[in-house]
Amino acid sequence: MNVSDKLLDLTIIRQLLLERVIAGQSAALNKQLDSIAAALQKQLKGKELTEYQGKRLDKAIAELKDIVTVKEPDLSDLTAAEAGFFRDAMVNVGIDAVLPPVTVLESVAQSSLIQGATMGNWFARLNESARFDIERTVKNGVLLGQTNAQIAKELIGVGDKGGQPIAKARRDAMAIIRTAVQTVAKDARLASLEANANIIKAVQWVSTLDGRTSEICMARSGKTWSYPDFKPIGHKIPWNGGPPAHWNCRSSFIPITKSFEELTGGKIKDKVEPATRASMDGYVAADLTFDQFLKNKPPEFADKMLGKGRAELWRSGKITLNQLLDQRGNPLTLAQLKRL
Repeated sequence: MNVSDKLLDLTIIRQLLLERVIAGQSAALNKQLDSIAAALQKQLKGKELTEYQGKRLDKAIAELKDIVTVKEPDLSDLTAAEAGFFRDAMVNVGIDAVLPPVTVLESVAQSSLIQGATMGNWFARLNESARFDIERTVKNGVLLGQTNAQIAKELIGVGDKGGQPIAKARRDAMAIIRTAVQTVAKDARLASLEANANIIKAVQWVSTLDGRTSEICMARSGKTWSYPDFKPIGHKIPWNGGPPAHWNCRSSFIPITKSFEELTGGKIKDKVEPATRASMDGYVAADLTFDQFLKNKPPEFADKMLGKGRAELWRSGKITLNQLLDQRGNPLTLAQLKRL
């Protein structure tokens, strides 16, 4: 197995762990939204809104809107964890690597752009949209002569189903946090590439190949781009910032190291361990489906990553890959990720 295949193996394991982090962050956001839904229901147990008019109705709506404040998660620990993963992964395959400066990682945590905007911007927009929808829903309910109980049902919905303000906010929050975790992880790894630019010559796109993989990511899986200019190698598909390539994207990338022969000009010390020289082969990783990856691992690996019960269901064919990758039943905190 060459160095890139080993890095691919470690990266897929890391993606599994990130799925569990996303599950943990999603659970925390769901708890926030459950509290907001309960507060809206409590607020609507008073006098029927259909009896209010003018300023009294406006005041009641303003009080309902004030309840809706979904706080953005803190992903600052994720940047350090991902930079540490990059360094440790390189060391694992026999290559010395350094961590980016702390100031760089702090900047990543604060300024990563999730589909063109910061996470703070996205959550501000989510809250603004939910409050607008609450006002519209309440006014429409009053116009139709609905009771407070009926209006509450329209506001909250069931879980993330329907177009109601809270259900919609729940769906949007889940998409934001999934994409944010992947983006922050990617930016931390890019910062790690820059810190170790002397040994990196390219990057390779890694997509989790299964029934949920988008056409965008399938087209890029296994493709390489030069580093640091990110020009396509052997194809014409642009890097465009790299993964995540879209909302809810699960793709990542691995570095392609320069071969030992390519490292010249004093970029590496003369006395180098043979294992390190062998590791620096400059090859790209072989393509691998998620199903193949799991089947190549011992049973206890899937038990640990996915939970023993879910892994047994998968091995017996009673659960699909799509369900297997849903890690809501096996969450992981950022503190636990750091320890792993």
